[in-house]
Amino acid sequence: MITALGAVLVVVLAVTVTFRREWLPTVLGATAALPVSVTGVVAGNGISLFYTSAIVAVLLLARTAPLRTTHWTANLLVLFGLWSVVITTLGPWLFRGIPVLSSRGGLDSQVLDPDRLGYTVSTVAQLGYFVIALLTFLFLVRIDGARRAIRVALAVGTVASAVRGMSVKAGLGAFEWLFDTSPNTIFGGFTPGRRARGMFSEPSEFAAFSVTAAVFFFVAASRSRGRVRAVWAALFVLACSNLLQASSGVAFVASAVVIGAGLVVLAVRYVLGGGVGTPWVVLAGLALGITVLIAGPTLWAPLAALVDDKIGSQSWNARTGGDEFSWGVAADTLWLGTGLGGNRPSSFAMSVLSCLGVPGAALLLVLVLGAVVVACRTRRIEFACALLALLVAKTVGTPDLSTPILWLLIAACVADAWRVRTDDVVRPVVPVASRSGLEARLPSSAHGT
Repeated sequence: MITALGAVLVVVLAVTVTFRREWLPTVLGATAALPVSVTGVVAGNGISLFYTSAIVAVLLLARTAPLRTTHWTANLLVLFGLWSVVITTLGPWLFRGIPVLSSRGGLDSQVLDPDRLGYTVSTVAQLGYFVIALLTFLFLVRIDGARRAIRVALAVGTVASAVRGMSVKAGLGAFEWLFDTSPNTIFGGFTPGRRARGMFSEPSEFAAFSVTAAVFFFVAASRSRGRVRAVWAALFVLACSNLLQASSGVAFVASAVVIGAGLVVLAVRYVLGGGVGTPWVVLAGLALGITVLIAGPTLWAPLAALVDDKIGSQSWNARTGGDEFSWGVAADTLWLGTGLGGNRPSSFAMSVLSCLGVPGAALLLVLVLGAVVVACRTRRIEFACALLALLVAKTVGTPDLSTPILWLLIAACVADAWRVRTDDVVRPVVPVASRSGLEARLPSSAHGT
C-alpha cells in the first residue's frame, strides 16, 4: 500500500530521472529529513522515503564517472563495508543462540526477557540499508552532491519540525496520518505541553538532529556574509528553539559537550592568535556573567528538573541496563559482533561495538576522525563540526547506524578529497614569449617558413 507522501515522491522521482537528474541530491536531502515517513508498506514492513530515493540513486550510479581515488579514507570505508557484510553474514551462525536485545521489542521488556541471536528480518533489512547507504554515499560523492543534500536535510528537518510544533500548539494537530507512517516504529504522542519530537519518532532522536543542525547553522553563519549569513542565523535560532522543546536528556548532555568543546576551541584560538579580539572576549564574558546573575535560577530550573526526572526513571534504567547488557553481548561474540541488526541497545557506541565488534568499531572511529580531518583541511569546517556533534548526540542516546544524516555528513566531509584525480598529469603552462623577449633572441632561421 502506497502512502500519500509516497505517491508524491514517486511523481517527483519520475520527473527527476526523466528531466532533471541534478535534482536528486535535493530529493535525497529532503527525504532524509523525514525518517519515519514511508513510501509504502509491504508485508508489514515500510520502505522509507529516503531509501526509496536512494534506490534510484543506486540505479543511476553506473552512469556516473568513476572517482579513481586512492585516498586513505576511501580504502578505510571499503574495509569497514567488507567487515560489516562479512560479520553480518556469519555472526548469527557463529554465535547463534546467545541472548540479544531485539530491534522489534521495547528496550524495557527486552532487558528483562532478551531474545536469542539468529537470522531475522532485521538482519536482512539492516544489511540492505547499509549497502544502499554506502552506494548512495558513492553516488553523491561522484556527482558532488553530498553537501547540497545535507544542507537541504538539515534545513527541511528544522523548518518542518518547527512548523509541526506550532501546528500542535495552535490546535491544528500534528498530521500523524501524513508523516508518521512507519508501521514498525513506536511513536510518542503529540499534545500541547508535552516534549516535542518534531518529524521524528521520539524526543531523543529529535534532540540529536537539532543539536547537529544548530552546530551546522552556527558555523555556517559565522563563515558567511550578507543574506546567506542571515538565513543560516535564522535557521540556527529555529534549531535552538526545537532543541529546547525536545527537553531531552540527549539534548542536555550533547549540548553541554558541544558547548564545552566550542569554548575550548575558542580559547585555544584566542591564545594562539596572540589575544586578537580581546575587547569582544571581555564584552562576551560580561554579558554572560550578567545573564547568569539575573536569569541564572530561571534558566537552570528546567535543566535541574530534567536531570532529576531522568536519573532513576524507568527510561534511565532501561537505557543503562541495555548498554550494560550489550557489553556482555560483545564479550559473548569474542568482540567480533553479532552483525548488523543482531542487537539494539540505546546508544550508538554500544550498538556499533556489540553488532560490529572491535574491528568494526575501530574502523568506523578512524573513518569518522579521518573525515573530520579531511573536511578541516579542505575548509569544510561546518560539516566537520556537525558530524562531531551528531556523533556526540548519538553516543548519548540514538543507536542506528542506518541514519541517513550520518552518511550524508561523512560524504560531505570527504567529497573534495576523493574527487581529486591522483592519476592526472599536471603539465606546466609555458607562456608565449613576446617579440622583445625570448622570441627576439632566437635566430631568424628558427622561424622557418
